[in-house]
Amino acid sequence: MDVEVLFREKSDFQTIEVLSHDRFGRVLSLDGYIQACQADEFIYHEMAVHVPLLGQQRSDTSVLIVGGGDGGILREVLKHDFVKSVTMVEIDKKVIEVSNRFLGIQGNYEDPRVSLVVQDASEFVVKEKNNGVLYDVIILDLTEPVGPSASVFTIDFVKNISKLVSSSGVIVDSDSIFLTQSEGFFLQEESGDSENLFSVIRKTKILPAIEIFRTDVPFFPGADFMFFLYGLKPISYKKPTSEYLGKHYSPAIHEAAFVLPPWQRKWLG
Repeated sequence: MDVEVLFREKSDFQTIEVLSHDRFGRVLSLDGYIQACQADEFIYHEMAVHVPLLGQQRSDTSVLIVGGGDGGILREVLKHDFVKSVTMVEIDKKVIEVSNRFLGIQGNYEDPRVSLVVQDASEFVVKEKNNGVLYDVIILDLTEPVGPSASVFTIDFVKNISKLVSSSGVIVDSDSIFLTQSEGFFLQEESGDSENLFSVIRKTKILPAIEIFRTDVPFFPGADFMFFLYGLKPISYKKPTSEYLGKHYSPAIHEAAFVLPPWQRKWLG
């Protein structure tokens, strides 16, 4: 694409770039992987948040965001009054600063419900587990398994974070998918040369309950984007409990997102 580089800097953890396009707006890239585009970021952020939050009746809900430095997940979580607390753990403070400066899609970090923790998520999760902290909704808003995110794409991380979800809670994960002549494959597996979290959790059954939904995010690689809901109990999130309308999200979109084409059902087993 014909873009202007507005910002490029290597932080202590990764190369951060902000590109500008006359039609798509500004694009955040980390280590060469697109994280958010102003034109369509709302699709990913709304679906990642409102499907798990509104798929169950909720009150006094605690939310943990792992990653999410562009601030879009935080923005959507804070739209719900039933959310009593939001903890966001991001390893790279520079990503937050650059995103706030150039993208302007972030939630309100000054909201009294918000606690921002700048720390390696794998270390944070161990500390919370040892302190017996539980969350109702955990949203993994991660980059690909290169650079600082590599430490969370491990069985140890899955085991530790599974101890932080409440008995009726949910962990939200996602990945871009591609279709080959034989089957689909995940971007995280290709970029990290290993399994993604869905593959690890499905194989180990550390979190035995899994539901899957999908959407299209045009600016993400492959455009076809899949979300995974992990829990300890088989609780379904297919039916919305609210008439909430976002820019992309609606109750009808919520229900439709769980309808996967036959090839995806067969591929995912």
